[in-house]
Amino acid sequence: MDEWAFEQPQTDTPWQVDTLREGSNSRKTVTDWTTGVVTLEIVDDFGKVKDSDHGLINGSIAREWWSIHPDDPLSAHGRTHWTDELEREGIALRTEATSEMSCDATHFHLKARLEAFENDELIFEKDVQRSILRDNL
Repeated sequence: MDEWAFEQPQTDTPWQVDTLREGSNSRKTVTDWTTGVVTLEIVDDFGKVKDSDHGLINGSIAREWWSIHPDDPLSAHGRTHWTDELEREGIALRTEATSEMSCDATHFHLKARLEAFENDELIFEKDVQRSILRDNL
């Protein structure tokens, strides 16, 4: 029987950060007992850290909601809300991106919004809305 011995791997120094907000993850299924709609709620908080070398602060949170009524495929609905943050020495940048997806018998419906903030002042916003023919899908 042949045996192999490998050398220890070489690694670099781990990224040095100060944690400003711990990350967390959540998955929940919620049933609305009045309507019968079932929703999967996903929240991924990736935390917020400050780079110990150059001081850049970054953080992000992703939130998603996927819902459907078990007896109605056309009730499928998805919604997302993502927040990304960058900060350094007197400037704080943040984007808020939201989207929604739904359908009916003939079309897929998409809606999205992007907002960009500098020091909590809205400096850019854009809305997009489209309906796409299902074309036998």
